[in-house]
Amino acid sequence: MSPEIENAIRSVARKCHREIRQAIDGKPLSERDSIITTLLDKYAKQIQCLPPNDFPPKRWLAYYISRIDKEQRGKA
Repeated sequence: MSPEIENAIRSVARKCHREIRQAIDGKPLSERDSIITTLLDKYAKQIQCLPPNDFPPKRWLAYYISRIDKEQRGKA
């Protein structure tokens, strides 16, 4: 994957991560899965043509969100 594509996906992943954190703040655990799934679907449409065809865009987005979360928590 080229650096330009990776940077574009990371940019969308940062926006999605920020929105997820705001949306699930104070929500019970039972509601979080549906909120996260909805937001992943929304943002996956933005990167649909970017990632390689190895995995679906939603999976690439979830991977980069996970990496960004680890970086922000200082575990990377």
